[in-house]
Amino acid sequence: MRRCQRAALSLLSVATSACLEVTTGAPAAAQTSAEKLYQQFATLPPAERQKRLEDGARAEGKLAFVHTLRAKLGADHVALFRQRYPFIQVDHSDMGSQDASERLIQEETVGRHLTDALSLAIPDLDVILERDLPARYLTPATAAILPQYRAFLDTANRWTPYYWSDFGMMYNTRMLPPGKEPKNWDDLCKSEYRGQVSFDGPNIRFLVGIYTMMGEEKTRAWTECVGKNKPIIQLGMPQRFELMLVGDHAIQGQNFNYYCPLRKQQLPATPCALVLTAPVLGFAGSIVINKNTTHPHAAALLADWVLSAESQAFLAKGFRSPLAGMHPYLPDDVQVVTYNLTGKPVVDKVLTWRDRYVTRVN
Repeated sequence: MRRCQRAALSLLSVATSACLEVTTGAPAAAQTSAEKLYQQFATLPPAERQKRLEDGARAEGKLAFVHTLRAKLGADHVALFRQRYPFIQVDHSDMGSQDASERLIQEETVGRHLTDALSLAIPDLDVILERDLPARYLTPATAAILPQYRAFLDTANRWTPYYWSDFGMMYNTRMLPPGKEPKNWDDLCKSEYRGQVSFDGPNIRFLVGIYTMMGEEKTRAWTECVGKNKPIIQLGMPQRFELMLVGDHAIQGQNFNYYCPLRKQQLPATPCALVLTAPVLGFAGSIVINKNTTHPHAAALLADWVLSAESQAFLAKGFRSPLAGMHPYLPDDVQVVTYNLTGKPVVDKVLTWRDRYVTRVN
């Protein structure tokens, strides 16, 4: 994906530009016992480090993990990890990234250290970073990440990126004949698509991606024009995709792109197509270790393992985008806008515009 790689690097937001190098420096705040342990591991030779991690995880025997890969895909990913480390009993649940972040905050607020690690979208991390909940964990596993994706790394090692997701537009090919589909994001404001474009609820990951791509003033104006075009607001991205397929509406104004190629692999006649003449929005999913984890060795093994060859191959087969391998469905010439954290002020702005121009109008 040569052109994709160049576009991804050239369109990084200012917020991600500091993430190109990984350092071992920890902030001045007091370290937890898990972070002290991880700092020690960072000084060990690879073989000794791995042995101590496995011995410690074997003694712990457990891991409480919240996955944001949902249903069977997440369960099968965890099962693959358990095959690799059968001595770890994984207490696994799955939920949306924003919900998982809120759950961790609630647990830690009342002093109950129930969750060891979570899989979270990086744009959803602002709140838990503000509360200083992630452990600082430097892992040599990130050496496998391809150069075009290394901007997803954090200089303070508060998360371990391991795959990326792409938001984009798609449409029902039975409802829109060839040449009548939208070609770019601005097309969603056209009167011919009035009342035919659906969006999810106020999704932070999508809104900050639009902000990264368009900038402040254009994002505000775009949100306003979309709101005036009578968008359909339907909660639940898988359900919304299904509604489009049966003709409820013609266009997905934002959804995970993989829904369409995955369904077409299963049912080639599925009436959907991606809009790849417009940039797609790319953000990473990461493993975040709770700094108050009670199973630090097992959590660290998980963070290492997600970047292993077997995990990355599993993700690609499931139409997720690995960081250490080829993309499973995007063509080489697609333009990708990648982004990490944009900061709470940006999040507040885009949510305010979404509420003002979309929620209140509709």
